[in-house]
Amino acid sequence: MSRETYDNRQPMSREAKISLTELLGLVRDKIYEALPEAFWVVAEIAEMKVHTAGHCYLELTGSDTPGGRVTARARATIWASKYRSLNTFFNASTGIPLRAGITILFKATVEYHELYGLSLNISDIDPAYTAGDMALRREAVIRKLTAEGVISMNAGLTMAQYPRNIAVVSSSKAAGYQDFMNHLQTNPYGYVFNATLFEAVMQGEETEVSVTGALDMIADESGRFDAVAIIRGGGSTTDLSWFDSYGIAFHVTQFPLPVLTGIGHEKDQSVTDMVAWKALKTPTAVAGFLIERTLECENRIISMAGELASAVSEALEAAGEQVSSMQNRTAATARLIVRVNSDKLGYHTESLIRSYRNILTRSEADMVRLADTIFRSAKNSISRAETHTGRLEESLRHLDPTEVLRRGFTLTSRNGLIIKSAGELEPGDTIITHFEKGAATSTVNKINKKN
Repeated sequence: MSRETYDNRQPMSREAKISLTELLGLVRDKIYEALPEAFWVVAEIAEMKVHTAGHCYLELTGSDTPGGRVTARARATIWASKYRSLNTFFNASTGIPLRAGITILFKATVEYHELYGLSLNISDIDPAYTAGDMALRREAVIRKLTAEGVISMNAGLTMAQYPRNIAVVSSSKAAGYQDFMNHLQTNPYGYVFNATLFEAVMQGEETEVSVTGALDMIADESGRFDAVAIIRGGGSTTDLSWFDSYGIAFHVTQFPLPVLTGIGHEKDQSVTDMVAWKALKTPTAVAGFLIERTLECENRIISMAGELASAVSEALEAAGEQVSSMQNRTAATARLIVRVNSDKLGYHTESLIRSYRNILTRSEADMVRLADTIFRSAKNSISRAETHTGRLEESLRHLDPTEVLRRGFTLTSRNGLIIKSAGELEPGDTIITHFEKGAATSTVNKINKKN
């Protein structure tokens, strides 16, 4: 019946009046007469409640296009006798339970009750349609992120060598969050991490709004953190689809800090996992990654310390070899120089080894600055040691007796001892006069002593 025909219908006389119950009874009869069979219908579950008696009550919506304006709305019921088996089969087939937010293809009859109005009685559900629809939506999100050129943006960020300050998006009640914190805080190396929780709903219809809200809060104070961890963990894999959300994924791609995910699914990968800096299977694995990265940082610093110590040692060894080539009379002084500078080496080496753990408690920028300071200090120590050694060598060269003779002076000795004063001699003593080249032996005849 067209709208015009409907509007032109002739009203019944007042004498032929009927009750509301009778009218709605006529509506019911006409509906059953016109729609006696069951229909396969596509609709989205807007709301869903399971009664204690086992009955499932749904609010269904329809639209002209997927995700478009709602153009139809109806109530539906799955009676307890059907709900348990339908939900179990649907869950096993799709990996998710019946829930709000998904589109289903269901078989239903139209029911009408004078008190409760129109409703649909669902007797069967085709899980293949929902699985296909979810896959199509997921692929649509991936294609959109790819077309926007943002899908790899977060992966292109630089992760701190030692990510100490971690912003955590999770629920405080989630077992995965507790596992993450315990593993992080009880690491066998004694590393210190500062993990700040930003509370969020990690499953259900509120997931997207809650997670993106937490990310927005972190972004407002991103300078406090080195990385973000989105962790859920625990439970089954049925809630993975909440993290196929375009809203969550896009937030991750635009985030100014590297994002780590530990959503807790061994086999499947969500869209959020795909766009994160690094996706790990569980919250514990995220903590393990942070610990392992810090250990690698520590090992690099230890290696740097070893290389520095070797460089200083080689420089001091070379200086020691130069000094030891001097005459025996300078050997004690040379050993003193080497010992003093070796002590300096030991001090710098021990100081470096003590400092590496302190470096690990600082930010990456502090680490770089401190390591650079240590290298400069050690380099300056080597330079000073080499300069001091050269000056001492020059001084010793001037004091060398051969240098004195080379300048035209002579040395006089008696019985192998240098004569410093004429008063040390007696007439008849045999003395030796040393020249630059050669020596002369003579006998003392006369001594002129001057006060």
